[in-house]
Amino acid sequence: MKFNRYKRLTSFENALVLIFILTMATLLFAYYKKYEYVVKSRVSYEQLYQINTAIVLYTVTKGKFPEDLRVLITENMVSRSGETFFNKKYIEGLMVDSEGYPIDPWGRRYLYDKSKGLAYSQQK
Repeated sequence: MKFNRYKRLTSFENALVLIFILTMATLLFAYYKKYEYVVKSRVSYEQLYQINTAIVLYTVTKGKFPEDLRVLITENMVSRSGETFFNKKYIEGLMVDSEGYPIDPWGRRYLYDKSKGLAYSQQK
């Protein structure tokens, strides 16, 4: 009789441990998703800073705002006189979509207002 009693307790203890593990896994997943959003927001902020800095540099070197953001990814830095003073693009290292536009960490295109010379994100 004692054996059956301990066997039932062991099953109950196993169920408690399983519930505890599932609860902890759920909490960790929720914290992970929240942290993932914070990290992506920070990356988006830094990329926007990089894009807007490239727009200013393009405006200084070319004397006009770029037509779209693809120009910053494809063209080398060239002065108004036509000299190549850096053998680099205005923007390097950003993810781009199939058409060559820079995208944010969520996979959406960065938007560009040519009249203001300002890039921004679709994030709310």
